[in-house]
Amino acid sequence: MKQQLYSEDESMRFSWLLILILALPPAAVILTTTDFTPQTSETSCEKVRIFLEETDQIRVSKDSYTLIIGGSVFSEWKQRSAKKLEPSQLRVKASPLFTPTTIAKCFERTVAHYRPVTTVLFLDDSDGLAKSESTFNALDEIDALRAYWSVSPSLVVVPPAITPALKREAEALRDFERRLTRWVESKSGTSMLDINTLLADDQGEVNPLLFWPDGRTLGKQGCNRLQGALLGYTGVSKPTTEMPADRVSS
Repeated sequence: MKQQLYSEDESMRFSWLLILILALPPAAVILTTTDFTPQTSETSCEKVRIFLEETDQIRVSKDSYTLIIGGSVFSEWKQRSAKKLEPSQLRVKASPLFTPTTIAKCFERTVAHYRPVTTVLFLDDSDGLAKSESTFNALDEIDALRAYWSVSPSLVVVPPAITPALKREAEALRDFERRLTRWVESKSGTSMLDINTLLADDQGEVNPLLFWPDGRTLGKQGCNRLQGALLGYTGVSKPTTEMPADRVSS
């Protein structure tokens, strides 16, 4: 008898719930159902295309044969840097969208579209830690795709910077960098920008004075060093002008 009352009670609850759902406007029902849809971890190439079309509206010299592309960390550096890159000399694309996997997946739009002579690819610390295997798989694919599309005869890979905030991960990042060095040596037309030497002090250790207090973001002096190294790929010793933060990506 007790079990029967329980079943009837549950049945009544279900009936009322069904009545309430049917009484809701269609938009409310859709919102309720989509709230529980699992989010995909893959970035859509359509989202990448929209982002790039928006940033492509910024005028860039036809002589900009160097494409610089990077994800979350590089994007934050670009936004906070005190001395900006000159778009007419370097084509810079920075967004959390640009993981190595997404760049490989959307290579036709992210790289081949610009027909660069040199592509400089910045890696995040997560690319060298939890995602190291997928990073190397993506690098292999990028290397094959640049040959397929006949673009970027020169590919420069920038390993994750060992920043003051990443002291605990420093040894793992050094292991990744050593592995990346071997990968570069095995591929034609590839090289590595030694960013950790670039941002080191006289003792060879990461220089905290080159970073903001958060220990992750490059400060003015750090950006100056990085800027000089990047401009070296265009044969330009220094930028001719400085641009506002929202004019850097081009």
